[in-house]
Amino acid sequence: VGDLLADKGADIFRMKGVISVSHASQRFVYQGVHMILQGMFDEDHVWGTDEIRQSKLVFIGKNLDKAALTDRFKACLETSEKLAEKIKQLRFKIGDKVQCKTGLDKDAWSTGEVVEFMYRDDSMPPGVLAPYQVELDDGSLIYVPEDAEDIVRAVVNE
Repeated sequence: VGDLLADKGADIFRMKGVISVSHASQRFVYQGVHMILQGMFDEDHVWGTDEIRQSKLVFIGKNLDKAALTDRFKACLETSEKLAEKIKQLRFKIGDKVQCKTGLDKDAWSTGEVVEFMYRDDSMPPGVLAPYQVELDDGSLIYVPEDAEDIVRAVVNE
């Protein structure tokens, strides 16, 4: 939506809608005028287990290409192919030994093993996946919020 506003914000008079976000039980509700957008996950409106999850988007404006808008939003849909591509781009594989930043001190690194890709639990914000879940050598499980060298790195054999 941010890219859309940057490109077409002056032509969008009003927009509103509900978006079904993968890995979020709540609806994402948004509204906007020109380049001003307000959106949030609605804690009071959770998708029902038997409810069909679908996004509904309304745009009122000028010089808007419905097909182009549809294509831009379809490109955001989660598919098994896109998930497989994200996993393929990760630096580590299941079973790899890694060190994870586990504190504020510069030497606060803990060693463990990658046990899962695209991990999610209920303590995470709606719609968020972590690239890795890691079992530390002490047996505890953590998730790695980002695949970045300053957060997770390969174990260097000494």
